[in-house]
Amino acid sequence: MATIIDIDGTKCQKCYACVRQCVAKAIKVEDSQAKVVEERCINCGRCLDVCARDAREVKSYRTEVKSWQQHQEEVVACLAPSFVASFNDCSPGQLVTALHQLGFSQVYRVALGANLVAERYDEYLADSKEKNLISTACPTIVNLVEKHYPQLDSKLLPFASPMVVTGMLIKEQNPEAKVVFVGPCTAKKAEMEQEKSKDSIDAVLTFKEVKEMCIEEDIELSTLSVTEFTQGNFEHSDDFALSGGLAANLKSFNDDEVLITEGSHNCKELINGVLNNEIEVKLLDILFCAGCIDGPQIDSQLSLFAREKLVKDYLEEEEKQVNDIVNDDNDDSVIELKGMDFNREFNPSTLELETPTEQEIKEILTYMNKVTPSDELNCGACGYDSCREKAVAVYQELAEIEMCLPYLLDQTREEADYYKDKLSQDQQTKYTFNDIKGKSVEVKEAKIKAQQAAQTKSTILILGESGTGKEMFAHAIHNASHRKNGPFIKVNCAAITESLLEAELFGYEEGAFTGAKKGGKAGKFELADQGTIFLDEVGDMSLRMQSKLLRVLQEEEIERVGGNHTQNIDIRVIAATNRNLKQMVKDGDFREDLYYRLNVITINTPALRNRIEDLPVIVDHIITKLTAEQRLPRKQLTKDALNQLMQYDWPGNVRELENIIMQTFSLTYDEEIKPENLPNYILQTDGHVPTLINDEQIQPLAELTAEVEKQAVHQALELTNWNKKQAAELLQISRSTLYQKLSKYDI
Repeated sequence: MATIIDIDGTKCQKCYACVRQCVAKAIKVEDSQAKVVEERCINCGRCLDVCARDAREVKSYRTEVKSWQQHQEEVVACLAPSFVASFNDCSPGQLVTALHQLGFSQVYRVALGANLVAERYDEYLADSKEKNLISTACPTIVNLVEKHYPQLDSKLLPFASPMVVTGMLIKEQNPEAKVVFVGPCTAKKAEMEQEKSKDSIDAVLTFKEVKEMCIEEDIELSTLSVTEFTQGNFEHSDDFALSGGLAANLKSFNDDEVLITEGSHNCKELINGVLNNEIEVKLLDILFCAGCIDGPQIDSQLSLFAREKLVKDYLEEEEKQVNDIVNDDNDDSVIELKGMDFNREFNPSTLELETPTEQEIKEILTYMNKVTPSDELNCGACGYDSCREKAVAVYQELAEIEMCLPYLLDQTREEADYYKDKLSQDQQTKYTFNDIKGKSVEVKEAKIKAQQAAQTKSTILILGESGTGKEMFAHAIHNASHRKNGPFIKVNCAAITESLLEAELFGYEEGAFTGAKKGGKAGKFELADQGTIFLDEVGDMSLRMQSKLLRVLQEEEIERVGGNHTQNIDIRVIAATNRNLKQMVKDGDFREDLYYRLNVITINTPALRNRIEDLPVIVDHIITKLTAEQRLPRKQLTKDALNQLMQYDWPGNVRELENIIMQTFSLTYDEEIKPENLPNYILQTDGHVPTLINDEQIQPLAELTAEVEKQAVHQALELTNWNKKQAAELLQISRSTLYQKLSKYDI
């Protein structure tokens, strides 16, 4: 059976909600991205409901349906019994009119086939001595048995679903027609692709898709006239949409011979009860959802109980009308259709996953710092019910170690301790406007604007490439402001994982999450009260965190993670990024309202290549600083060396320049730094790195490897416009590893 749900990896954000929701555990996490395992997926569609990022996409047949209609083919719709629970703003007759206007020549009710299926069930169950036979109207239940409980395959009642039977009836009368099922179920799309179903159903549309089609065609359902359904000589069973609807249509069985259940959890409980010989009845009437009125694509804002009432009211109205319809069971067409073959065979296709030994489970748990049973917190943050279940999934390559939140907290504890040790230093600014060197027009304009902005209370957005001194401007603005005696707190939004950034910014209360520090912890916003907070790399912040930052800017209050009361704060926010926020707003990656909140005063830090005349002044400042810090004799660049530096493109800007001067300063023993003392790639005016190995000189392997690694990192940053997240992906390393390389090579 085909999988009809795809995952857009660009939207998936590692929340693991789909893993948690998936009863079949058909979600595999690989390289932090969720993927559907086709062999395990039962197409229930529940992952669609829980994905906050809309990263799931359901296969659509809208293009095919439109193409048939454009080619003048007859297209017939058959409507699932739960339609009244979805289209509650119009009458059934108005919906029929809308479907006609959308190009469907006839509109049947699937309840037509449901009645015939119930008759076949009655006959089969009366003759069979088997116990615990399972109804097969719900395709998700069929998938669950075939893929995960193949030992119960013989218990599946061997009949096609009401959808398929209705399609067969329509095709019998009109073989050339294209039959389109319209309903709330994603699994019906997969059922349609089966060999038996392909002969009767040509496409499946969900209620949601039909509503979208009506909007596109400007069809206002509530204003339409009423059209009757295409009539047949058969009774209809519309109560199949409700839990127990099948059993209600059986005429030869008592209630105690049928066990009815609904919902994913109850379904699994019931099946396990059958396997454990705890249950013995004639028929198990099972629906994976809480009836078809709870299908994943029902697209209704009404409560489940309100939907149920709508269906029951419709059934009551239909029952009044059915008494006026005379059914002639001796009609030749009725006899012919009732004699049709509705039988179906089932083919189990279980994906056998290797089960780890107890020792292998313990090894994985130990790697996740779960040495004793008390370490197994079973918090469920990874999407699995227990740590042992997660360990098994890791062994089976369905999950990753890094999905464990306590494990991640342990991994970042050293980094947290580092921030704690440096907190007092972080609260002090190091630069003033005098430290920003340069006499170019670009620098002068940026400094004047920044000095003016410092005297206001406004939020400031600093834009510029990496290495252009955005942090220096932030320090200088704070030092020149009325808040200079208050704290200056800086946060690199790209250096902290999203799962930890919220706690880092807002702080948390004791017990807020697994591993939370006793007594809680103040966040960076709280620490910045009466001062300035500098949010570097704000463009790398997730949409979820963007919404929380927006609330801080609007309300000037925060709430700790796990807390239940708000705290007013008085802070000045300075944000910086090297990314194009305007384009990100257009692409939907950055909130427009947050952009305008941050973009009150904008300061652009110029790239070094655009103010190359400032290079000699900057070099002199760097050398002066190095001479003082290292207590070494002062060195000077020759005119040729300086000219060579001024011909370079400087993709890494002042930060790259400082790195090169420091490197050259340390490795040159003469008082003058000449062109030959500069790195080889600087000597090339196009800024590209030359071949590392030549015939005249062979470097030690360790040095050569380090140089290649450094150049690869530098090139990746250049290619991605110094976007560290994209650079890490290009290098196929984690972002934390990239930051280690940047620190190691002082990039």
